[in-house]
Amino acid sequence: MARWALLAIGIGAVAGLGAAGLFGLLKLGTHWVLGELGGYHPYRTTVEGGFDVASSFERPWAVPLVVAGGALAAAALVRWLAPEAGGHGTDAAIAAAHHAPLGMRGRVTIVKMVASALTIGSGGSAGTEGPAAQISAAFGSVFARRARLTPAQARTAVVIGLAAGVGAVFRAPLGGALLGAELLYRKDADVSVVPKALLASAAGYAAFGLCFGFGPVFGEHAVSGAIGLGDLPLLVVIGLLAGGAGRLYAAAFYWVHDRVEPRSRTTLRKLLFPVAGGLAVGCLGLLVPGVLGTGYGLMEGEMERDVLLGLSLWAVLLVPLAKIVGTALTVGSGASGGIFGPGFVIGAGVGAAVWRLAEPLGLAPQSPAMFVIVGMAACLGPVVRAPVAVLVMAVETGGDSGLLGPGVIGVLSAALVMGGVTIYRSQLDRREEKEPVTEPTAVIPPEDAPLGEAPVTRPRPRPRPPRRVGRDRAPKSF
Repeated sequence: MARWALLAIGIGAVAGLGAAGLFGLLKLGTHWVLGELGGYHPYRTTVEGGFDVASSFERPWAVPLVVAGGALAAAALVRWLAPEAGGHGTDAAIAAAHHAPLGMRGRVTIVKMVASALTIGSGGSAGTEGPAAQISAAFGSVFARRARLTPAQARTAVVIGLAAGVGAVFRAPLGGALLGAELLYRKDADVSVVPKALLASAAGYAAFGLCFGFGPVFGEHAVSGAIGLGDLPLLVVIGLLAGGAGRLYAAAFYWVHDRVEPRSRTTLRKLLFPVAGGLAVGCLGLLVPGVLGTGYGLMEGEMERDVLLGLSLWAVLLVPLAKIVGTALTVGSGASGGIFGPGFVIGAGVGAAVWRLAEPLGLAPQSPAMFVIVGMAACLGPVVRAPVAVLVMAVETGGDSGLLGPGVIGVLSAALVMGGVTIYRSQLDRREEKEPVTEPTAVIPPEDAPLGEAPVTRPRPRPRPPRRVGRDRAPKSF
């Protein structure tokens, strides 16, 4: 147990530093690429240097070009250095945990970090969770090889690395630890990893916090105030609408992905599809600016009454749909970025829209924060098949534990319309469905591996016995 405690703390600390590196690169990319080159500064969260609203477009013509250029640079980097680092990353991490926990290459950490910062920092619609998950899972795999762990032990190392990275980037260590237990399965959870994941997540949060400070992502904007019985029907409505939005999100993402991936067999097409997606997202962002980048700053703005009332109603209503389309075009076309975070943004937009419609009727609470956070959990939790972890994570980002009760109502309502849909195809139904590999594996990145898929793995070849020669060789029979 002492050895695992040291391993968990070490994996978690390195995962937290990796998440901090991703966060720092993303801040720089957003400021210099989208801000200075594109002439647009998106909403900024409290942890990004203080909440601030978005700027106007100084050079509208430059935005689509900048988004497309960032997607091209990221796709080229992935294509020639680490093909398995493309796409959203979480499916690759889940697949590695199930089938090749000793097989993730160390170079994935750097390539994924830089490629995702280029994609999102230039305005691509994607999140930081997927990159953080794959980066941190790769750290866990590297630790497992160095420590000579068995494949079953290596699987745990990959899972707790994933949990620590996601928990650090969202400043939600408890939610990250629970995510490690839930994320690998559609209808099950591996609670045995929770103690180790808690240690790793705590270490990851500490490492990230030492670099960028502690506290919830959305600061004090998310304090909800009193919750009344009159809010309950609207919470159910938010859950149903957010669940429907989550289902539409998964369908839209794979509608694009499944049409692009079979046609991306050549290097040229692997580069052109992300460029085309970037151009489309840049044009969409000129109409609905909340599409550009992560959208986390917009979420915080939607939690503030004055900011939300200052937005036009049509913009508030369009944000969820536009974010669905923008993320499908960005990540579905092969660019590098996460699909977990945009699910939060979509759900937050649903909650904000319900509040805006109910507020003139006197049916909404004073602060929209409760509706926004409930929408976040209700949209994302069921579609990633991790409702408990996502609910806890959403509450941690807002820093108000009183939102757990309303969040449960929203998540249960969303589950009614979600059915068996999942946005992560590498998830297994249950733990007994497939055991992890029983021998070390070597990662063999195929020359034409589709972006976003896990690396191809196969067992290491066993050495042949030496050929017997000379006197030891049996005489030929005639």
